[in-house]
Amino acid sequence: MKGKFYGLGVGPGDPELLTIKAHRILREVDIVCVPISKMEQESLALSIVKPYLQEDKLVMELHMPMTQDETTLEASWSGAAEQILPYLQEGKQVAFLTLGDPSLFSTYTYLLTRIKKLDPEIVVETVPGITSLAAAAARINLPLAEGEERLTIVPALRDVDELTGILAESSNVVLMKVSRQFPEIVRILEQEGRLEDAVMVTRCGQPRERIIGDLRQVAGEKIDYMSLIIIKKGVVR
Repeated sequence: MKGKFYGLGVGPGDPELLTIKAHRILREVDIVCVPISKMEQESLALSIVKPYLQEDKLVMELHMPMTQDETTLEASWSGAAEQILPYLQEGKQVAFLTLGDPSLFSTYTYLLTRIKKLDPEIVVETVPGITSLAAAAARINLPLAEGEERLTIVPALRDVDELTGILAESSNVVLMKVSRQFPEIVRILEQEGRLEDAVMVTRCGQPRERIIGDLRQVAGEKIDYMSLIIIKKGVVR
């Protein structure tokens, strides 16, 4: 009998935000797979669940490069699927950890596609987790959307000038992966009169958490990769 593959959302960083279901599955599976890049000394996803892992739990590191090169990414996803599949085919239960929620901008979805392509009979269960944007909004006691308001989530701005149109269409916006274009984002927010509506949360729920209400205060700083900006009209400071 073949094993089961779990996509396990572990939340944004606070170990106490791990769901009860995710905790149970972590204890039941044979192998825990964690994505890691060359930039990381240890997987952040692994550090979140460490308080709940048995000492003898087998942990498999899967190298996932931080790149936009499609050929490199495809090779890493396919290689990871080929590493995991033999264990599933011999009946092992395997969980792949992913920050936040597995269904929202997660490497897990690419990995799942390749595993199912290699063996369509593998049983899969996707376990939701708390997203970074939900955690950040809760941390600053800010509703992401109310009533019939729209919420726009932007994973990454390829062209920062697109932000002008996004702000015009939606009163509630979450910008993720803001580190590379932070100065330009601040410029457009100021230009559009929305700078006072913006709050940046960095490493939400982690030891180095920061909440910045005035984005001009960090002008010139290197912005942490794990940062997002929530833009909402009528932000209460």
